[in-house]
Amino acid sequence: MADTSARQVQRVLPLPPFVTPEEVLRDSLPLLDPPNRITVTDAAERFMRIPLGGSWRGFDRNVTPYMVEPADTTQSRRFKTCCFVGPSQSGKTVMLQSVSMHAVMCNPGPVQVIHMTQADANAWVEEKLDPIIANSPFIRERLGSSRDDSTFSRKRFKGMRLTIGYPVANQLSSRSQRMVLLTDYDHMPQRLGPKDSPEGSPWTMALGRIKSFMSRGMVLVESTPAFPVTDTNWRADAANPNAFPPVSAGIGQIYNEGTRGRWHWECPDCEGLFEPRFDRLRYDDSLDPGAAAEGAEMVCPHCGTLIAHRHKVHLNRLALKDRGGWLHESTRLNDQGQRVLCRLSDADLRQTQIASWALDGAAAAFANWIDLVTRYEAARREFEATGDDIKMSQVYYTEIGQPYARRETDEAGAVTVQALRDSARDIPTQTCPSWARFLTTSVDTNGSWFAVAVTAWGLQGQRMLVDRFDLRQPLDASPRAKDSEGRYRAIDPGKYAEDAHVLLPLLDRIYPVQGSDWSLKTSAMVLDFNGPPGWSDNAEKLWRKLKRDGKGHLVFLSIGRGGFKIPDRVWYATPDRGSKGKKARAIKLMNMAVDRLKDTVLAAVARMDEGPGSYPVPKWLEEERLTELLAERRGEDGYDKRQGVVRNETLDLSVQAQALAEYRGLNRIDPASPPEWMTLSEVNSFAVWTGQGRVGGDQRPSPASAEKRTIKWLRR
Repeated sequence: MADTSARQVQRVLPLPPFVTPEEVLRDSLPLLDPPNRITVTDAAERFMRIPLGGSWRGFDRNVTPYMVEPADTTQSRRFKTCCFVGPSQSGKTVMLQSVSMHAVMCNPGPVQVIHMTQADANAWVEEKLDPIIANSPFIRERLGSSRDDSTFSRKRFKGMRLTIGYPVANQLSSRSQRMVLLTDYDHMPQRLGPKDSPEGSPWTMALGRIKSFMSRGMVLVESTPAFPVTDTNWRADAANPNAFPPVSAGIGQIYNEGTRGRWHWECPDCEGLFEPRFDRLRYDDSLDPGAAAEGAEMVCPHCGTLIAHRHKVHLNRLALKDRGGWLHESTRLNDQGQRVLCRLSDADLRQTQIASWALDGAAAAFANWIDLVTRYEAARREFEATGDDIKMSQVYYTEIGQPYARRETDEAGAVTVQALRDSARDIPTQTCPSWARFLTTSVDTNGSWFAVAVTAWGLQGQRMLVDRFDLRQPLDASPRAKDSEGRYRAIDPGKYAEDAHVLLPLLDRIYPVQGSDWSLKTSAMVLDFNGPPGWSDNAEKLWRKLKRDGKGHLVFLSIGRGGFKIPDRVWYATPDRGSKGKKARAIKLMNMAVDRLKDTVLAAVARMDEGPGSYPVPKWLEEERLTELLAERRGEDGYDKRQGVVRNETLDLSVQAQALAEYRGLNRIDPASPPEWMTLSEVNSFAVWTGQGRVGGDQRPSPASAEKRTIKWLRR
C-alpha cells in the first residue's frame, strides 16, 4: 500500500480468510459437551502418542502397568492428593503428561504443572510437552491457533488452560486450579516465601489452590526420594508393613500420611503375592560387580522360587488382571497382629485423603537388574573402601527409589576418645609404621600459628599420624622475629609474608620406617589457602618462591567446598572468579569436598584396626589431638562442631591429607605393582637409606628424574 505523502511503501499482511458464523459455532460446540467419563489411561490410549524405542507410538498401558492405578485415581473425588514415589526412568513423567492431556480432551479445567526450576520447566515444555502435542493429532487440534496460545509458561486449549511454572510463592498463590501437578518434588525448595516467615511447602500451597473446586480438585505429587532417613534405628513392623522410614522432609512424609500402596507380583509357583524389592535379589556379591549382576534373580519370600529378569514384564502385566498389583494398608489386623493389605477400592482402606504409592526399582519397566546390581555393588565397595557414601545414596534415591539410611552418626554410636585411646598402637613418636610407603604433610593456617600433621600412608589406603605439632614462632632469620629483649613474637601469617618460610624445612624432614633401614620424607605438602586477612596473598608468594626453587610440584594450596552433593571429591583447577568481585588468581588450587572427605576420614577412624582404609592412632598422640579428630558430627547438610568443642585442626589436617593422597593417586594404586615413588628402594627420591654397610652406594635417581617419573604416573 503506497503512502505518497511520506513517499514510503508499507507492506500489510493479508487478512485471514473469511469465517462464517456457522463455522465459529461448529468449532465451539464440542466445548458444550459434558466431561467424557473415561479413565486417564483409556484417554491416553485413545488420544495420546509418546516416544518409545526411537519412534512415536500410541500410548500402551502394558509398558508401565503400575502407572494405571495412580493415573486413574487423579480423577477420584475421594482423595485430595495422589502421591507417587519411584526411581528415575520408571514412567512418572509420562503419567503426569497423560493426566494433563486427559484434562485437555475429556475434562476441561485449569491445570498447573510445577517443575523444579524455571529452566527445567522450559526444558520439559520444549523436549516433552510440545513434541507430544505435535505428534498427537486429536490434542493438536484442541490447541489454540493464536501466537500467545502456546508459550513456555502457558498452553491454551479449547475450554481449558495448562500453566507451567516453578516453585516460588507467587506461582502457587492467588490462583484457582482444578489440578496442580508437582514433578520431582524432593528437588524443590521445601519452604516457599520469605525466610523469616515462610508460607509453606509446595504441596501445602498447592492444596490451597484447589479449594474452590472442592471434591473435583486434585494435587498430584511425584518424585524420586532425596531426603535421608532421620532415624537409622527405625524398622518396619507388622502394624505398618508398607511405611517408609522417617525422613526430614519431602515426598517420603507425604507418602507415609497416605494409603501406602506397594506393587506386588504373583509368584509363578506358589501363586503367593509379594513385593519385588531390590533386597530380594539374590546374587554372588563376592564376584566383580558385572559378573555378580549377571546372575541376579528375584526370590519369592513364600516358597523360595528364583525368578529371572526375563519374567519381569510378564509379571508386571499380570497385575492388570488382578494377579498382583497395588496393595495398600487397611485398618484391619489379622490374628497375628499383622496389618491386612487391601485394594484401593476396599471399604477398610486406611482413612486418609492422600492416595500414595511407592515403587521399588526392581520392578521398574525401564531398569534392568544387571545395571541395578552393578551400580549398587560398585557404590557399596567404594563406600567400604573410602567411607564416602554419596554414590550409595544416589543408588538408593534414583535407582532403587527408597530413602537412604546413612551410617550411624548419633552420640550412642559415635567413636569416643576413650575408645581410640584403648585401641591406640604402641609405636615411637616420629616413626612410620612398617607398612608406610609415602608421607604427606598438611598445614592448617590460623591467626597466630600453623597447625601441622605428617601422615604415613600404606599401599592399601591405611594411614597413621607420624607427627602432629604447631608452629608458633617465626624463623630466627626472619625480620622482626624477636623484640629488643630477645623474645620471639607470635607468627602472623597474614601480616608477614616471611613467616610462611617456617614451613620450608618441613619438606626435608625425614622419619624412620619401623623395622626397616629406610626413612621417608614427605612426598607432597598441602597448605590451607584460607586464613587470616592477607594470608592468601602470602600463600601465593610462598608457592611461587618454591616454584622458582624447583619444588612447586611438591606443594599444593587447598580450599574447602562444603556439602554432600558436590560431584567430585578432589579437583585441581584455577579459580573461576575471585572473592568480593576481585580478579581470579592465576594459580591452581586443590579444591576439596570437605564433608565427603570427612565421611571417609571418620569411617576410617571408626575401624580401629590396621586393615585397608583404616586410620589407627599412635599412643603418643595427646588426648587433645584425639578430641580435635572427633570434634565434629555429621548433619543433614554437612559437618558441624560438637557442643563445647573449640578446636578441630587434627580433623581438618586429616581431610587435607586424604585429599592430597587421593590426588596423588591413592585410589589408583595396584599394591602388587606400586609406582616407584611409593617403594622403599633406590628409585624413590622420597626414601632415604639410614642403615649401615649398604653395598653399591647411593643409586637413587636425580630429583629431576624422580619428578618426571612421578608426573608421568599421575597422568595415567
